[in-house]
Amino acid sequence: MNTPFFYGLILALGNIVLTLVFFFLGYQTDRMLQGRWIVTLLPLVVAIVVMWLGIKATREEAKDGALSYGKGVGAGMLIILYSSLIGAIYTFIHFTFFNPSFADYAVDLARQQWIARGMSDSQMEVAEKFTRFIYKPAVLAVAGVIVSALIGLVISLILSAFLKRKSAPAIAPESPPVVSS
Repeated sequence: MNTPFFYGLILALGNIVLTLVFFFLGYQTDRMLQGRWIVTLLPLVVAIVVMWLGIKATREEAKDGALSYGKGVGAGMLIILYSSLIGAIYTFIHFTFFNPSFADYAVDLARQQWIARGMSDSQMEVAEKFTRFIYKPAVLAVAGVIVSALIGLVISLILSAFLKRKSAPAIAPESPPVVSS
């Protein structure tokens, strides 16, 4: 198994576990507003740690222990690509079978904000249609891949700057001393 795929799989599994934990704790249902920071921050921290380990493992696999900036970014992007594709499949399954009412909870929360802003019933009707559209499982899955790729690119750019390493110069064999007569 190649290194980026291995770490992409680890990242995907970590995010799947977090998604389930957040769901069972109610952060995708009746407690959506209470857990916003943890639902956003924790997966980001997991992504940074796993990508760091994956890019570092890519560097360690090199014969000379070198990692160019470009190769580091490439490894990070492969990790996030594998992870986000696996995650998209799970997202579709999760919001189709485990939490099909997610859009209802999101609309209920949004409606409270719309009322506070003084939106008319017709404006709220249009906003609700749009909100329900963006919370469809397929849309969430596709959006997840796009957002993950963008965030993963930024993380890869930053981590690769820290993890890049030039190859060690080859040590020339020592020549025997020249004896003059």
